[in-house]
Amino acid sequence: MKRVSRSEQCHVTFLSRRRWLVGVLGCVAALVMVNGAQPEVAEGPLFREARRQFAVMTRTAYQHKTQVDLKTQTYRYDCVGFVAYALKQAAPQARASAFKALGIAPGRIPSPPKYVAFFQSLAKNPQQGWQSVNQVKDLMPGDVVAWEYKTATSSGHAVIIASVPVDLGEGIWSVKVYDSTSSPHADDSRSQDERAEVLAASGKRSGLGHGVMAFSADPATGAITGYRWSPKSKTKITPIAAGRPRS
Repeated sequence: MKRVSRSEQCHVTFLSRRRWLVGVLGCVAALVMVNGAQPEVAEGPLFREARRQFAVMTRTAYQHKTQVDLKTQTYRYDCVGFVAYALKQAAPQARASAFKALGIAPGRIPSPPKYVAFFQSLAKNPQQGWQSVNQVKDLMPGDVVAWEYKTATSSGHAVIIASVPVDLGEGIWSVKVYDSTSSPHADDSRSQDERAEVLAASGKRSGLGHGVMAFSADPATGAITGYRWSPKSKTKITPIAAGRPRS
């Protein structure tokens, strides 16, 4: 019988361990494929800007007048004030074309219904710096979604998408969003964020933050039809639309 040297024994052991490791990695890769790993998703300029503001802010509050102080990194605005400011910083051409198409006067910003109308028009009337987004499943980080609802103090809401949508079944898709609000979503950052000022009227922390909500899709076309303030709340069908700004 041939005697095997110590160096040959070490080489055989190394090869055996290598084959074992390759096998394990292969199994892991197979499991990832079976469970449907998501491909890398592009991040739009508004997502990066929203993330930046959230990271650097020292104070934030929900209010209808936009007041941003870069020296102290304080951000006070409402939902559309947040979107308009983010567009100004990260996608100025998209902001300019939207404001021009909507006839927004200097010093003013679009309301949620104005954004809805603008996004709905993009498919037939493309605007520089924008891409139409119709289906819920196609939403990407950095897209803007706006919708209408009438209250004594509001005409609707607008958010910046912060994740890819997750299919909950029955036409409902959950998604993380950035927004400025006085009403938290599910898993909302504002609840424990001492930077978010408490509104006297509601007793809740407000301003810029992120949380999880959901959107409903038309069963035939996949188009956005409504929203849920949190994934477990009731669906509200309302005029709603999305757009994708480019830098």
